[in-house]
Amino acid sequence: MYKPRFKGKHYEMGHHYGKLLRKNGVNFNPLLDFDASRLKMGTDSLNICNEVYPEIIEEVKGMADGLKADFLSFGTFLITAGAYSFDVGCSTFAYVENKDVYFVRNHDMFVSLKKTTESALYKPHKGYSFLGHGDGLIGKEDGMNVHGLAVGMTFVAPRMIRPGLNFLFIVRLLLEKCKNVNECIEYLKNIPTMTSQSIVLADALGDLAVVEMCPEHMTVRYPKSGERFIVATNHFIEKEMKEFDFKPEENWYSTLDRYDTVTKNLQSGGDYSRELGIEIASGKRGFLCQYDKNLSFDTLWSVSYHLNTLSIKRAEGNPRRAKYKFDYRLEKLKNKSL
Repeated sequence: MYKPRFKGKHYEMGHHYGKLLRKNGVNFNPLLDFDASRLKMGTDSLNICNEVYPEIIEEVKGMADGLKADFLSFGTFLITAGAYSFDVGCSTFAYVENKDVYFVRNHDMFVSLKKTTESALYKPHKGYSFLGHGDGLIGKEDGMNVHGLAVGMTFVAPRMIRPGLNFLFIVRLLLEKCKNVNECIEYLKNIPTMTSQSIVLADALGDLAVVEMCPEHMTVRYPKSGERFIVATNHFIEKEMKEFDFKPEENWYSTLDRYDTVTKNLQSGGDYSRELGIEIASGKRGFLCQYDKNLSFDTLWSVSYHLNTLSIKRAEGNPRRAKYKFDYRLEKLKNKSL
């Protein structure tokens, strides 16, 4: 897992990253030959993104310049990721124990992408500092910012796509611009989305929510009465969202099994410790990351965030085999800024 650090203006961060990749022989041009339909989807989506999140457009421009790539083609590559192929997997949950808030996410994806995974620390000139994980360069799939807000996505198979932001850009936007769950929800009400996903949210005050969203509709679910946890895998839960869930089969990539494993363990009550979340994520309390090797599909990383202290523990690889280790970068960054 690559662990870059970025700071400064967004164009500068993107340009630095692009130059670094080009220096190391990375060439995206063979991946940027799109037909007119996809290029229009990308162009329209970039224009929408420029209205709601202009900073990341500057970063895309900087990265394209650093790579010596065409901006519209490279931007289309980034913002349409997840819309033209099924990005499967991922289990995400958050829970509260007294005043301690924990957020856990397994990123399940094809093993061919393992070498492209990143854990990046950002200190933007404009926006909140955060640590985020991803396999899609500028965009992120989970992360936590210096205010103790954690955000993570789980993919849902789309019935349709429309111009808008994909989940990678949405997660990144929320980490940079929001301090808490309520701010995230207000932002999401006004963001057109291209992809379908559940956005799992938790903050240091103990607020938890899942925003189920797709191009056609969006709804918010909270912990049920008497419960202090929230769970999302790769299917919609809310009744009004089920018609927009287009997964090829009912238990697609074991999404129902994974949801049941997390839910039953957290419903059992007891001590909601950090170790409980790690044990669940590691498959020690039921099926979660025990995929058949023949699928060429696995958990590429697993992360546990403690939102109150900004403490991060991460397993780089399937947590049944890889050990969770502390990552202190965000804590140190927060302490330097105090």
